[in-house]
Amino acid sequence: MSEPIIRTKGLSFSYDENKNPSFDVREVHGVRDINISIERGEYVAVLGHNGSGKSTLAKLLNMILIPNSGDIFIDGVRITDENFTEDDVFDVRRKVGMVFQNPDNQLVATVVEEDVAFGPENLGLPREEIRRRVNSALAAVGMTEYARHAPHKLSGGQKQRIAIAGIIAMRPDVIIFDESTAMLDPLGRRDVIEIMERLNREDGITVINITHYMDEASRADRVIIVNEGEVAFDAPAREAFSNISDLHRMGLEAPQGVELMAALRDAGLDVAENVLTSEECIEALNSFLQDK
Repeated sequence: MSEPIIRTKGLSFSYDENKNPSFDVREVHGVRDINISIERGEYVAVLGHNGSGKSTLAKLLNMILIPNSGDIFIDGVRITDENFTEDDVFDVRRKVGMVFQNPDNQLVATVVEEDVAFGPENLGLPREEIRRRVNSALAAVGMTEYARHAPHKLSGGQKQRIAIAGIIAMRPDVIIFDESTAMLDPLGRRDVIEIMERLNREDGITVINITHYMDEASRADRVIIVNEGEVAFDAPAREAFSNISDLHRMGLEAPQGVELMAALRDAGLDVAENVLTSEECIEALNSFLQDK
């Protein structure tokens, strides 16, 4: 069996022990004893209520935060080795890209194509290769026609696409989306989710989506639920959302279709179980009504 692209062992981080004011104060719990393995090419959603530790986990995997204890392995390499240098960290970020919640924090240039080129330029790539990567990345997110535009004049959803293009141009093995749809309208959210799925299913990129939107998470292959800084659940999406009472106890809800079907069953209607997506919910309701 091949080595997981990401593996953590006893990973812990406490904000109490790190007084840097730049840390996100909402992530009050940090993380404790996180043991997860993510295989190359997986599409994983990480869920948790505000302050649960899910974004802290994302920042640890990208070495934005340094753990107090435990280990992180990227493609079999222990990146928490005490002899790891800044150059080594840079190599990690070439393998594990990250798209943040606010794209304004990630855009660095005054022209879209220059922003997308920033990462490849820092890799020291030849100009011709940089141009190929920029063109390919902009095409992948549907923003080719905006190559010469100013990023600050774009919509929130368009800015997020440019931020994603900048990561794609680095050709990482893994892309972590850290609540990357939280500031977008429904149309922008849909576009970004479609890009995530295409990157995973067509390009084979490992996608980790840190989110609080249950309907987004239901589209992943696997769901990891973080609660009070610990992994409370790690299973395929259908299984993760099958026990609504446990989700509610952790301050979470199931996807809307799952909640609706559960409510209908509680009301005495013999509707299908094991429904996950909105599409499956619609199909199950149509089938129920046709049988009446």
